[in-house]
Amino acid sequence: MLKKIIIQVLAFFIIAFGIVGIIFSRLGAAPIDAFNYFVYTITPISLGTMTVLTGVFVAVICFVIDRKWQMIFSILFLFTVGVFVDAWKYVYELLPQGFYDPYIIRIPLALISLLIITFGVGVTISTGLTMAPFEQLMLIIDRKVHNLGLSKMMIEGVFLIVAIALGIYTKQLWDQVFIMTIVITLINGPLSHFFAKQIMKRKGEIIHEH
Repeated sequence: MLKKIIIQVLAFFIIAFGIVGIIFSRLGAAPIDAFNYFVYTITPISLGTMTVLTGVFVAVICFVIDRKWQMIFSILFLFTVGVFVDAWKYVYELLPQGFYDPYIIRIPLALISLLIITFGVGVTISTGLTMAPFEQLMLIIDRKVHNLGLSKMMIEGVFLIVAIALGIYTKQLWDQVFIMTIVITLINGPLSHFFAKQIMKRKGEIIHEH
């Protein structure tokens, strides 16, 4: 169990790296990350803290509906993600402000960050530990609509609409709602599950070899 927790925390470490990388590429983030970023820009709340607060809000909704105490562990993991997001943001900001302006930097940064995020999510799936609040909410909605893909689209759709409104208000819309937002929405799930399958397959091979 301890080993799984350590692996989960390390996965969050690299996921946070990817999240911040996507944001700094300014080519569009995932709807939830775009929402967190825009709220962060208009409040004194740090980006990591905003990530935690959004996750806790969703976790509370899930707990009210399902009364599953496993959500407590999910919330604890969220605080870890928040710390890592703020830490990586500090590291990214160590480079000169103009470093992230050229597309020759931004495009590779966005694509590499996406791969890092999906790999990290794949690792968290492979541990079999408690699901993230957003995944739990997706399953709750799925019980009503009987379509997992639709459930995911509904959650992301709500965050996207709010993110667009906030982006227009902050006049930074195209920084975090752009082409990569579409790419992430389409690829994030399938690629994460691909990595998870490969990791679990590799684990099986290692066990078999021993």
